[in-house]
Formats: sequence, C-alpha cells, structure tokens
Amino acid sequence: MKHKMLPALAVFCAALPVMAQHSSTAYIITGNTKGSFNWANVKLVDLGTGEVLQSVYNTTDPVTTVCNARTGKAITIASEKGVEDATRLPFAGLSAACAYDATHKRLYYTPLYLNELRYIDLSKETPQICYFEGEAFSSNADRNNDANHFTRMVMGGDGNGYALSNDGNHFVRFTTGRKAVITDLGALQDDAFNDTFSIHKRSTGWGGDMVADVYGNLYVITAFHSVFKVDPAKRIATFITKIEGLPESFTTNGAVINDDGKLVVGSANVTDGYYEIDMYTWKITGLKGGSNVFNPSDMANGNLAFQKDTKTIPVAGVIAADDKDGRISLYPNPVSTGVFRVNLPGKITGLLAIQVTDITGKLLHQQMVNATGYTQVAEVRMTQRPVQGVYMVKVLNNSKKAVFTDKLVVE
Repeated sequence: MKHKMLPALAVFCAALPVMAQHSSTAYIITGNTKGSFNWANVKLVDLGTGEVLQSVYNTTDPVTTVCNARTGKAITIASEKGVEDATRLPFAGLSAACAYDATHKRLYYTPLYLNELRYIDLSKETPQICYFEGEAFSSNADRNNDANHFTRMVMGGDGNGYALSNDGNHFVRFTTGRKAVITDLGALQDDAFNDTFSIHKRSTGWGGDMVADVYGNLYVITAFHSVFKVDPAKRIATFITKIEGLPESFTTNGAVINDDGKLVVGSANVTDGYYEIDMYTWKITGLKGGSNVFNPSDMANGNLAFQKDTKTIPVAGVIAADDKDGRISLYPNPVSTGVFRVNLPGKITGLLAIQVTDITGKLLHQQMVNATGYTQVAEVRMTQRPVQGVYMVKVLNNSKKAVFTDKLVVE
C-alpha cells in the first residue's frame, strides 16, 4: 500500500552525556510536545527536574533506513518518491511499551498495532533503530483489538526482557544476546487470593508498566493504580495493593526505579509531575519533575527494585525491607485478601512464628520464618481467604513469647 509523504521522521541525537552520568534518569516514549498523545518520540529525562537531557528520536526530520536486528543489513523505509509502506516507519502505530537493556545499551520497544519487536541501539554515536523483521512478537497478531496491545515491558533481573499484553493473556520473554529468542509464554494466572483484583480485568489489570527487582520478580503497576507481583517462572500474578493518593485522572502509564530505590510513575494524561512511591509501604513520598513534565506512554531505565539493599539475604518467601525505625510492622492494612507482609527489622533473629487468629483467639494460620539478622519482609499467605472483619497478627520468638501483636482489618 502506497502513501503520500508523511510528516518527516528522524533520529536526532544531541551531543549530551549518557544516562549513567546523570542521577535518576529514564527514557520515555512521549509526544513531540508536552500534553501530546503522539507516542512516537523518545527522550531521556531527569526524573527529579523533568528536564529533557537528550532527544533520542523525534518526528521532525526524515529518516530513510533502519537495520535488520539479525543481519545488521539496512532496511529501506523511504525512497525519492517518499514513504511507500507507513507500517515500516520506526514508531508506526505508536508505542506504549519499552525496556532499557543497560548491558547492550538498547531501548527495546514494540508498536501498539504491529506484531514486531524493535530496538534503538544507543551504543552508537548516532542511535540506530533495528527491527526483528518478519518475526512475530506474540502468538496473537490481531493488534486491532486493544486487549492484545503490549503496554508493559521491562528488563528482568535475569537479563531477559519481558512484555505483557493488556489482557494478561500474552506474557512474552525475549533474550538480548546475539541469537535473540522471542517466546510467547502464554497467559498469566491470577493468584487464588486476588479475589476481584484480576490481572485480566480491564478495571484492575490493564495498562500501566512493569518494573523488576533483584530477586527475579516483576511488578505490574496498572493504569488504575493496582500493583501485581509476578513470578516469571510460574507465571502467577499476585495482587499486592492499590496505590492510594494518586489523582483520579492520573493513569499510571510509565514506571521506573530511581537511583534512591523508589518507584517513580508517570501518566500519559497528566503533566503535573512524576510521583515517587516507597515500594515497602506503597505510600507516595513526593511529586518530582516540576509542574510541567512530558507525559509518557512508557518509561524505562536500568535500575532494579531493592538493589540498594546490599545487606539483605533473600530467603524463601521473604523480600528485602527498609529498616526505618527498627520495629516490627505489618502492611498493607486494611487488606482485601489473605495476603499481607510483616516487616522484620535486623535486630530480630531466630525462628519466628507468625500467627493469625480471630478475635476469640482461634488460630487460623501459622507461618514459620527464619529471621537472619538482616532486615527482611515476610509475605504471609493465609491458606483460606478470610471473611471481612478484624483479626489479630502475632509474631512469636523461638521461646514462644509474643514480640509483636497488631490488628489486621480485612475489608
């Protein structure tokens, strides 16, 4: 299908420092101006100030070639007569999913309406765009259905890239070496405790972005502020919490970890700033980027969650925690499922029993945790989902003495 010459497109690389020389930066897919919904521009921004540090790709100047990701050979996009096939343009169909591969200095992405993986090679003086030409990114090629749009992508702690469709039925893994392998792993499964918070439901599981942690887990932050923890090996999505305090109009479309270890989220609809969130408590800790930032459809950098917790020893069922006040605590509270977390400070050691009882003292659940002397968080998963009401959570030391007691509210 032939088209008349479309608005000129180009790769523009300003002579600016790379992201490692700036603190708390991210690549974003955004419009050509603030507030625009033309998701076909890539910029490197300072998450603290909102300043654009580098214009990586924009739609202002003509581009004639890209390269084949397998062979390195040039792919001609435009001739002297203009663009003959608009789908071959780098951001044809726009994009809302990207992931930064710090090892190879590549920004991977996939267009919303095209079933193909692409990347921008940032290791070169002038960034070059490459396509996995003719290779299906997902087993479902119907991109006219927004359920099949890929809006979440991240580089995992294992070095592989991961992407997730809106409806959660296509979880794709791709490797980044010389012989890249793209695999559609199929659908994610809802954890039994997710209740109404399904990774597949439009109102709770669609849109947003993903971040990864140092222990191999992924976190899906959906457009409507729900947070799911994903085990890539088991392909199970566990609902954690819903981020409270974000404006109603603020859809969480982009997410990255900043250099302080905090989660930073940006919205495609709002230019008021990027919100910073503590991943231990899931509370908002600040608004960054000034009062007028570029609104992203997606965000990416090379940071992993919990990578600053160098003294933490990962234990089965335990994730890193921030020992802020040296006290045991539980969160979230209230909860809507039988899954919650108990913060164990570093001064607590030995074999502990975490017990959940009803208000009469009847034991409903007990879980053993080995406290190593390092700050950690135990994830408690009750064997049966509790009904609405008030429960008691106790932590007993190896002498069976209660060292912590608190109420847990199930809504």
